[in-house]
Amino acid sequence: MSRHPWYRHAVPLAMALSLYVPAVAAGQGVPEPHVPISTTLGDIAELRAAYVDAFNAKDAKAVAAMYTADAISIGVEGSQAVGARAIGKIFADSAANWPHAVISSVSLKVYGATAVDVGTWTVHPKAGGEMVSRYLAVLRHDVKGWKLQYVANVPVPK
Repeated sequence: MSRHPWYRHAVPLAMALSLYVPAVAAGQGVPEPHVPISTTLGDIAELRAAYVDAFNAKDAKAVAAMYTADAISIGVEGSQAVGARAIGKIFADSAANWPHAVISSVSLKVYGATAVDVGTWTVHPKAGGEMVSRYLAVLRHDVKGWKLQYVANVPVPK
C-alpha cells in the first residue's frame, strides 16, 4: 500500500470538487462561457452617441426621452427647463432649426448609479462657422438604463 494515506482521500475529493464547482456556477445562473455584453462606460457612450444622432436627425421626441422625469437643462444662453415635459416642449419647438452637432466627452466618472460626463458640444449652423460650448451632464441609472438628469452648457469665448 501507499506511504501517504491522504492520497486515497485527496484524489476522490479533487474529482468531486471538479464536478461540484461548475455545477454551483451553473446553479447561480452564470452562463458558460460568459462574455459581458455591455459595460457602464460603453452604455453611457452609446447614450451620448444616440443623443447626438437623434439631435442631428432633428428627432426632438427621441432626445427628450433621454432625460429623467425630474431633469433640469440649462442652455448656453442661460435658459432653464425643469422636467422632461418642459424639456421636450422646448426641443419640439426648436428642433426644425437645430444645426449639425458634434459631441466629445473629455471626462467621465461613475459613482454607482450616478455618472458625471464633461465635454465639448460643437454645433455647425447652416450659415457657416461653429459655436462651441462646454457641457456638464449628470446621468442616473435606473431599471431602464442611463438617462440625463442635469445638463448645463456654457459657451466657450471666441
